[in-house]
Amino acid sequence: MDKWLTENYSRDVDLGNTQNVLVPAETAEPPSDFILPLLRYQKERLAWSINQEESPARGGILADEMGMGKTVQAIALVLAKRKLQKSNSNSSILSSLPSTSQIFPAVKGTLVVCPVIAGIQWFSEIERCTTKGSNRILFYHGTDREKHMHKLAEYDFVITTYSTIEVDYRKHMTPSKELSKNLEPLVEMLDQKTGSTENLSNSGSIDNSAVSRRKSALHSVKWDRIILDEAHYVKNSRCKTARAVFALESSYKWALTGTPLQNRMGELYSFVRFLQAPYAYYFCKDCDCTGFDYSFTECSLCHHNCARHFLWWNRVILRKDSLSDAERDFYMSFHNESKTQFDTYVEAGTLMNNYTHVFATITRLRQAVDHPYLVLCSSTDLTSVNKDDGDVEQSCSLCKDTVEDPIVTSCTHVFCKTCLMNFAESRGKQACPSCDKPLTFDSNANNDKGDSSSKPTTSTKIEALREEIRFMDERDGSAKGIVFSQFTSFLDLIHYSLHKSGVNCVKLVGSMSMAERNAAVTTFTEDPECRILLMSLKAGGVALNLTVASHVFLMDPWWNPAVERQAQDRIHRIGQHKPVRIVRFVIEDTIEERISELQEKRKLFFEGTVGGSSDALGKLTKSDLDFLFYRHF
Repeated sequence: MDKWLTENYSRDVDLGNTQNVLVPAETAEPPSDFILPLLRYQKERLAWSINQEESPARGGILADEMGMGKTVQAIALVLAKRKLQKSNSNSSILSSLPSTSQIFPAVKGTLVVCPVIAGIQWFSEIERCTTKGSNRILFYHGTDREKHMHKLAEYDFVITTYSTIEVDYRKHMTPSKELSKNLEPLVEMLDQKTGSTENLSNSGSIDNSAVSRRKSALHSVKWDRIILDEAHYVKNSRCKTARAVFALESSYKWALTGTPLQNRMGELYSFVRFLQAPYAYYFCKDCDCTGFDYSFTECSLCHHNCARHFLWWNRVILRKDSLSDAERDFYMSFHNESKTQFDTYVEAGTLMNNYTHVFATITRLRQAVDHPYLVLCSSTDLTSVNKDDGDVEQSCSLCKDTVEDPIVTSCTHVFCKTCLMNFAESRGKQACPSCDKPLTFDSNANNDKGDSSSKPTTSTKIEALREEIRFMDERDGSAKGIVFSQFTSFLDLIHYSLHKSGVNCVKLVGSMSMAERNAAVTTFTEDPECRILLMSLKAGGVALNLTVASHVFLMDPWWNPAVERQAQDRIHRIGQHKPVRIVRFVIEDTIEERISELQEKRKLFFEGTVGGSSDALGKLTKSDLDFLFYRHF
């Protein structure tokens, strides 16, 4: 490793000398079968990417601002390198590339790993950017995917999802949970010393019968290139999805993300690990770093100066409304009840051991602000969950984000409803992914009861949204808007209310199949009468290009501002020709107002500590919780 550093980083660059930095960037032209014209900065990225692959780095992180065309740039790179490889098949660069494994058959294709909704985007972008018939594309996803497993080498692009990678890896390559616990210290030691645990079962330390030798289809070949789209999905290097991705083999590796840092600097470690860069297996875990004591003034100034060179906007409008008298009475009653329970934990000294309960309480308070119906008619009372485990996390153990539409298993673990349903379908409801106990849950949890005619059809927030939609229509009769919420049951109420008032709208949520999602997006983009798209943050916050819309309405604050920004950037990107307007709805004198203030308070210390990571709420201190429960009146 030291030799690698000496050979490739022997020269220092004086960043204070602008003459060494601010020089015209090299550009590269895409091949003839790439038919979409590239902007100059995209040609610069293409030249840089080619140079990266021809260097010992063999890849990199493309972290352009969201909406700058990272997908297009990646496709151009694949085609450009394919042309170079054909014209110079005996290239010394290619022959000198190091390999982590020589036992896997090499294939010509590029493996694209992305969220489910992004698969549609990648498929359409490849067809839009390239000559018809010049590329064979396979979407490796769904229950029938294994029928294609012996034909992977025939395709130029193989598109799959993070969940597919994780499920296949878990099924074919991981030992039992009990064995994993016993081996974890040994695995970590070998991980740091040798940089790999792939040969652990063959090292003689473990009986080969204990660990399955079978490889999943995607892990059985060496890809020409692996591209992680929305790479922050593996920001937690210890989650199963990240480990499944790390086990993939390829000659080149790329991580694409518009938010490389969401919560903390440690998230960069996953990207370094994936790229197999120097120090990829060395990470400081036990130091008592005191970063809060350091002045980040210079860093903030540097960030500010860099930000001026990105595509930024400031058309974000904070709309504050007040609850009606009836809503206020309901909210105060529920808040006082929640505060009493909070006081009980404080007096007993068990506050920090009851995160699941605290998280559920905060979730219900937020739902009460959106619409009282969400609390009154929920079929699952999350506030009854109480787990005396100091390590309990209030994030979904499958996607590692703050739960959306929380659902609780019989073993009191909390998951996103969509994540758990997909997991149960793929594994046949075998065992809880957290504790390995028999998996039982109510699949109708959080569904609305009764027919639509019996529903309360309005609330302060819904009326505020309808008013904003009227404003949008008055300013531009052809304008379209996207409504984001974390609660799909709230989207159902909004859909019912808008439909009654004559507003044509469609809905896109995580529980929909890929065909249903594609149909919803197509209707919204192509039907001029369809003015509003209702979307959950997790289903539509990433990998969609919806520049047909120019308005975004954020109905409730997300813990992580970076997630909100991703949602907003569905419309603020290349191809947007209308003024963009973002409206964030916050109800005054409620927990929503304090969540927003708490985000800003935490930002003063570090990059959005209150985030959607696996330890998002776990990073809240007792004083933070007190701030949420006691000081929002």
